[in-house]
Amino acid sequence: MFGSIARTVIAHPWRVIGTWIVLAAAVIAFAPSLDDYTTGNQQSFLPSTFESVEAQDAGDENFPAQSGATGSLVVVRDDGAALTTADQGTVAALATTLQSDAIPGVVSVQETPQSLSPDGLTAALSVAFDGQPGDEAVDDAVPALRTASDEALAGSGLTSALTGNAAIQVDTTTAYASAERTITIATVLLIVLLLGLVFRSPLIAVIPIVVIGVVLSVVTGLTALLADLLDFQVSDTLQPILVVVLFGIGTDYIVFVLFRYREHLRRGESHREALEVSVGVVGRVVASSALTVIGAFAGCCSRGSSR
Repeated sequence: MFGSIARTVIAHPWRVIGTWIVLAAAVIAFAPSLDDYTTGNQQSFLPSTFESVEAQDAGDENFPAQSGATGSLVVVRDDGAALTTADQGTVAALATTLQSDAIPGVVSVQETPQSLSPDGLTAALSVAFDGQPGDEAVDDAVPALRTASDEALAGSGLTSALTGNAAIQVDTTTAYASAERTITIATVLLIVLLLGLVFRSPLIAVIPIVVIGVVLSVVTGLTALLADLLDFQVSDTLQPILVVVLFGIGTDYIVFVLFRYREHLRRGESHREALEVSVGVVGRVVASSALTVIGAFAGCCSRGSSR
């Protein structure tokens, strides 16, 4: 089968390339953004039969105001000294201001009898959000609340910082985005360097990056299309994983083909013969590897769904 595919591609190279370019461009241009179907809410990936999910659903139904994500808005003096009576009044006013701002996604910002630490150095306001960590409304509310708090305390000599499960989720997502950029840049540079050193050809060093980059965009678009059609969401860790997996495996398979192709050329075979044999052999390796990965992921998914 793979030999037949190779012969077809070799016989009509520009038609095949043109067809792939058109299909890839269509997917990239018309597919929705994967960000619209990405969530950091880990509960959404759990089966409804799990005890934690059932308890959360019961809390949402019976205690809607207390069942969402929570946080603590910590306030300290810029100079590290204990909070004065005036400072404590400023903290109380901050809670009132933030509550009256009615920030979307924020249910309440309250001062409690336990808000002031025993040593008087720190005050912590209790924050309740409308939703779970990772929900879009909660993710949007975290930076909005931080900004509103900074503005309210400007010039007061006090500094605030928001923590809690919602804020940690937002910061984790930001860290993943930063890691994705770092991973992508490092991966691309490493691949270009290694391929350039091994094959001593700038063209061979660059082409795999271009091809895999297009594949990454197509895979991202197709995932978003499926998420839209089948109404599901994906984890915010998916994109960094796609970068590592596609560039890693894609480069491996391209190198397999190139080494086998070069090996047959050195045996005196023509370019067509060498390419046909190389694709035929490596195609079986790629297909078997892909089926193994599909089977492994399918097994993990079915196990998780049945628990």
